[in-house]
Amino acid sequence: MRASFDQQLRDLTGRLRGLAELAAKALELSTRALLDGDVAAAEGALDLGEQIDTLHTECSERAVAILALQHPVAGDLRFVFSAVRMSSDLARMGQLALHIARAARRRTPGELAPDEVRDDIARMGELTAGMARGLCDVFTEPNLELVTRVRSTDAELDAVHARLLGTLRDPAWTHGVTPAVDLALVARFYERFGDQAVDVAERVIFLITGRRPDGDPAPPERP
Repeated sequence: MRASFDQQLRDLTGRLRGLAELAAKALELSTRALLDGDVAAAEGALDLGEQIDTLHTECSERAVAILALQHPVAGDLRFVFSAVRMSSDLARMGQLALHIARAARRRTPGELAPDEVRDDIARMGELTAGMARGLCDVFTEPNLELVTRVRSTDAELDAVHARLLGTLRDPAWTHGVTPAVDLALVARFYERFGDQAVDVAERVIFLITGRRPDGDPAPPERP
């Protein structure tokens, strides 16, 4: 019975890893579409939307089945509840990547990322994709150092986001209001992607240590 239960937990973990991989892939394609005006990359990202929705649903269904049929306790119960929340966070990351792809597709053909912001957009794409890839590694092999690295990356992401917004507000900006608004929105999608990745990382830290990242102990488990 326990072997079957462990397999169900591994299956749920595998689907969480799959969601992280899809979010990373969608973001990488969306960033390429934005920087290179690559319509095929934007369409490739958008094609992943159905897979993201399907995996999210499967995570929820399997969590419910485990709760209904296995009656997990203590750490197992904590994992199942956390998995439901993490699957929602990961699916949201995927949707944010698709928002970037849609923005890139709307602006094609045309100048999507002027030289003034190109490096910052590229860096935000690199950082956020790295965070998602880091979560893939964590779900493959839970590791406190890896998951802490995901959290620490968010500080640089916030700094790049702030710098990009400063460029868009600068009187020297010569590309007009509409492109500035579009790019501010895209930057916000990257920033929110990073926030969701941090939420997942903090849930994994809680699962590994039994403590919240701020140092507070976990509430007592109900029997």
